Amino acid sequence: MGQNFLIDENIAQKIIDLVHIDEHDAVIEIGPGGGILTKFIVLYNKPLVVVELDKRLAEALTKQFKDHKHFMLINNDVLKVNLEEITKPYASPILLSNLPYSISSPMMLHFIKQNKIKIFVCMLQKEMADRVSAMPGTKSYNALSALIQWHASVAKMMDVSPNSFDPPPAVNSCVVEIQRNNRVFNEKFAKFLKICFAFKRKTLVNNLKHHFLLGSITNSLNAMHKNINVRAEELSPTELFNLYESL
Repeated sequence: MGQNFLIDENIAQKIIDLVHIDEHDAVIEIGPGGGILTKFIVLYNKPLVVVELDKRLAEALTKQFKDHKHFMLINNDVLKVNLEEITKPYASPILLSNLPYSISSPMMLHFIKQNKIKIFVCMLQKEMADRVSAMPGTKSYNALSALIQWHASVAKMMDVSPNSFDPPPAVNSCVVEIQRNNRVFNEKFAKFLKICFAFKRKTLVNNLKHHFLLGSITNSLNAMHKNINVRAEELSPTELFNLYESL
């Protein structure tokens, strides 16, 4: 998804209506492409910072919105942009995105690694939306699910069909709201989750035993009243974090 698939303006308007921009003092838009969402955002007359990697699109956007005094464009890769730095002047900024789906995971991680912006509304491939919102014990629940949900709550806001794009993509889409909590990102916990979910068919003990003492693992699971044959996908993000701290 992204700049090669133009979203229908009616859908763009619905997304903006769901976002409640009036409750925020600034908007950061990632990957505006042709400015379909941007032209609705500027109507709120709020400070708007757009981050666009493509130089030609950046030039076109600058020209299109040059008369809006609150508009600012950063021509750079968003994953290299310090989100906390660009939102320093604002008390309650919101992050919006209709990124290419290929970088949706890195972008969500980029979001939860910062502490300033609390709300991220983005268009995701339906499969990815299912994954990041998946509950423990379900097929879609994995390390990314647990990591995102440890740092934020995830809510699906609206399904978007392929017919809402030109040209229609081969996948369904979903708009999600990720609301960050105050937990500081823990790189070691992120690595721990990758180990826990490394082989989904293996038990948690078998995934962890090459990295921690077997006795420590079983003692920790027993203290949590968990069967030693439990699998990672059966534990909630909180339980996984408690296990991480114990080990």
